[in-house]
Amino acid sequence: MAVAEQIAALKSQLRDGVSPAMATPLLAGTHTVNTAVVPQLVDFLIDKGVKGLFVGGTTGEGTQLDPDQRQALHEAAVAAAAGRAPVLLHVGAQRTEAAVELARHATGLRPAAIVAMTPTFYGMSDTALACYFQAIADAAPDVPLFLYDIPQFAVNGIGPALLTRLAGDMPSLAGLKSSRVDVQIVRQLIDALPRDRILLAGNESAALGSLALGADGLISGLSTAIPEPFVAMTRAFAEGNIDEARAWQRCINRLLGVLGGLRIGGIKAILQQRGVPVGPPVPTLDASDEPLWPRAAEILGVAG
Repeated sequence: MAVAEQIAALKSQLRDGVSPAMATPLLAGTHTVNTAVVPQLVDFLIDKGVKGLFVGGTTGEGTQLDPDQRQALHEAAVAAAAGRAPVLLHVGAQRTEAAVELARHATGLRPAAIVAMTPTFYGMSDTALACYFQAIADAAPDVPLFLYDIPQFAVNGIGPALLTRLAGDMPSLAGLKSSRVDVQIVRQLIDALPRDRILLAGNESAALGSLALGADGLISGLSTAIPEPFVAMTRAFAEGNIDEARAWQRCINRLLGVLGGLRIGGIKAILQQRGVPVGPPVPTLDASDEPLWPRAAEILGVAG
């Protein structure tokens, strides 16, 4: 199937739904992927009604893992999903050649798409970013590519001008995953992206607003542990039940408060408490032993 046809099919599959930014099961105290648990997590999410899976991103701690572990994670996730849901593999890296190698490896797995975050820490011009993304696209020309825009963590962002430029230059550009907190810039990115491409919004506290502005769907880290309200909200929005969708957005905002300051540690604690043994975060991140799932379940029960 031509890459343009793949993008069109993927747009239909992801529209009006959530694709969790999947947590990565790890062996405790290590940076080693526990591939034996990946199928259990994939089953948990697909059974809850998610539209796709985003693997090895920020919530997935992908940038903290060595390339061989990222490849092992990608292999396990694609095999576990087995055609039941589109899998988006994150291949972005600090060095272009590392991202290119991950993209080449991903090509052999035949995922629905690859995703590339910008390099981090050092500020880069649009020209430098364009070269980076083009190298990744060239390494996997037959695989749809999403750009990953998260400047609050990466320093480098993908603005409307760069997005317009790359959409014209790169036939494999599927679209953009934007986690910006500024909804006004998200609106500009939606306007800049050709309508045959895909914009996935990552700001959970303004998720419904992003959908109303024209985002095709959501990618959410919290939904890897608590997918229910995101599935319900996107479904309600798609069916035109705006009051119900607003109620689920309010529920999501309350659930975000349960995590406190431990984003990844909190998400993994909830999964552990729901019976999915993903283990703790990488050793450099704080884990949590707080009873977070009972608190979240109480909020869900009231909202439902």
